[in-house]
Amino acid sequence: MECFFNSVNEKEFDGVRVFYADVSKIDTDMDYICISDYRREKLKKLKGDNKKMSLGAELLLIYAMEKYYPDVKFPLVFTQNEHGKPAIKCADIYFNLAHSSNVSVCAIADRPVGVDVESKYRVSDAVKKRCFTQNEYDSAFYHIWTRKEAVSKAEGSGISLGFDTFSVLDDDVVIDKIKYRLTSFDASLNDVYISLCVQLDVV
Repeated sequence: MECFFNSVNEKEFDGVRVFYADVSKIDTDMDYICISDYRREKLKKLKGDNKKMSLGAELLLIYAMEKYYPDVKFPLVFTQNEHGKPAIKCADIYFNLAHSSNVSVCAIADRPVGVDVESKYRVSDAVKKRCFTQNEYDSAFYHIWTRKEAVSKAEGSGISLGFDTFSVLDDDVVIDKIKYRLTSFDASLNDVYISLCVQLDVV
């Protein structure tokens, strides 16, 4: 599976394994028999780099499953929660995928997990005012935004959670009496930044 990427980078934080890779060389015209029906349907709606990144994200998930959960069968079968977040059917394995700037990312854990990746660009003040709490406003956008996204994905509600209702300046965040732990790092790949969030326990 690693042959589809120039190389796969792997890190581990708080029991979460995160994999990321440059996917710019992926051939989207190939028939990848290992990918899920869910992904095939998504790919029909995508073109260019977006198609490469979406495909690359699932290929990274397959790579991670083969490495750490060799009994999992492919292609994967997914279920989705009411907010559209996919989960692996009939497996006690949590995962999350993200992509940006020709980098795809996959996080796996034994607890709910979220991951986001963002290129380091500037955005308008209007976006910050709508999505950031007051004490976050002067922080680097990509740092705050990826952490917001990672929390919302670990919690399971996505952007409907309300990004201006919680702060991510600290590494621990409590939402609805559930504690989550955040980790962020510079990927040193295509000028992107990655944040992870994993559920810890009930407070």
